[in-house]
Amino acid sequence: MLRADGEIVSGPGEWEGGRAPKADDTGRTTRPLAWREMWSVLAPILMYHRVTLGRDAHHCSTVAARFRSRLRMLRALGYRSVSPRELATALQSRSPLPPRSIAITFDDGYRDTLTLALPILKEFGFTAVCYIVTDRVGQTSDWTEPAPLMGWSEIREWVAAGMEIGSHSRTHRDLPALSTVELQDEVLGSRKKLEDRLGSPVQTFAYPRNIHGPRECDAVEAAGYDAACAGPAFHDSVFALARVAAEHGFSRFVLQLLPVYPELHRLYRRARRRAAS
Repeated sequence: MLRADGEIVSGPGEWEGGRAPKADDTGRTTRPLAWREMWSVLAPILMYHRVTLGRDAHHCSTVAARFRSRLRMLRALGYRSVSPRELATALQSRSPLPPRSIAITFDDGYRDTLTLALPILKEFGFTAVCYIVTDRVGQTSDWTEPAPLMGWSEIREWVAAGMEIGSHSRTHRDLPALSTVELQDEVLGSRKKLEDRLGSPVQTFAYPRNIHGPRECDAVEAAGYDAACAGPAFHDSVFALARVAAEHGFSRFVLQLLPVYPELHRLYRRARRRAAS
């Protein structure tokens, strides 16, 4: 299981909290990807939450000026947008993405994702996926410092601008703490609600607080998603794609552009744990 702080808690026989993709007749992998294969295919997935004008938001926020400078740098370096779904397809087919591909994601569906982040994304020609908490649409977040969330008309405006929507569950609860029935409702119910209200397929999921284990990966796959985004650790499943929190300083941001950064992050945390023990 992967905790919110990025620590991996693996059960017997698990591979660092993930599990191998299941084989089927659609071309999914029949065995876990080798490290060399993964590194040749992977692209960074950046995780954002809020974009603000000041520094009075919660710790998972970035100031609009910093967000603009990051995208300006990415554009100058020749990066191009891909979606987590495209990355999952590349992993399944073992087909490398174009060089300097990058995925940009936003969790929770804050209103400032539309009002502040969207104009900057459009300015530099990037697209992004916003993961929506469906039962809180048009309300205020209650899992961190209260902040307004997009309503349905604003979500449609996001999509009309060429951006993508994914599910972030119905209520933002920690999925491993739920019963099987509750888990299915959070995962499948949120997808159905988004598709009913928006009239288009919802293909990817992001785990609330990045907390997940094999049971949650299975539930997301059973709900019909193509892929799911997780936290900063490599997995051998498209239902636990590694993402890195992008709200940090410049030096760390540059390191996060390396496709192998999630593995470097894991090794660094392991070394710190050993040094402290």
